[in-house]
Amino acid sequence: MFNVQVFPGVKITNDLCLWMEDRGTLAVADLHIGLEAALEQTGIHIPRIQSATMKESLIRILDRYEPDTILILGDLKHEFSGNLDQEWRDVRDILSMLRDSATVKVAKGNHDNYLANISQRLGIEVADSFEVDGISFMHGHAQSKHRPLVIGHEHPSVRIFDRVGAYLKLPSFLHFEKEEILVLPAFSPLAAGTDFTNLGRADTMSPVLAEADIEDAKVYACTEIGLLALGTIRDLGQIRTF
Repeated sequence: MFNVQVFPGVKITNDLCLWMEDRGTLAVADLHIGLEAALEQTGIHIPRIQSATMKESLIRILDRYEPDTILILGDLKHEFSGNLDQEWRDVRDILSMLRDSATVKVAKGNHDNYLANISQRLGIEVADSFEVDGISFMHGHAQSKHRPLVIGHEHPSVRIFDRVGAYLKLPSFLHFEKEEILVLPAFSPLAAGTDFTNLGRADTMSPVLAEADIEDAKVYACTEIGLLALGTIRDLGQIRTF
């Protein structure tokens, strides 16, 4: 399957995005543009291909869904302490491309301290949260009592084991049905996913999950063959085969 309805009028998709067709609204989270440049400052050098890869993916979902509004749920950029040269160039390039196709709004994440220097020049709104049809959208690094709630921040993934112990690590949506919280996977291909199959409540980053039943979260993994409903975190902890 390629999409699943999690709230009325809200679908998650295998394209690592949320889609509200009636509102023409699409949401993604955690692009972490400039991660390669930040790693270079620590002595780790990898090819600067993340932004180009994400741009191709964004163009594909723009063509597929034709949204009127795009919500970016925080950590659009990576560096906390300023705007690296790569971030200036790549953030401006991606935001300009998106703005040419839809209204773009950014929910500020904990990595976005200096994003306003770029977004203001492009006329793009940056706020702590946005609301669409009674659903709150935010990054997730701050507390919120609003429900239903959609966040990023956690970079959720799960591990699926085979019979000899090898595993696949898959970016995943987490749906806390009882708590009315949805967590989006990171859109960045380089943002290491947090393995929720080996995570306790005390290990989550978002304060909105502090009281959530982590093991009861429903898992929807994004794969090359579509969106896979894998049951709950608890189920995955009990199964170590495909």
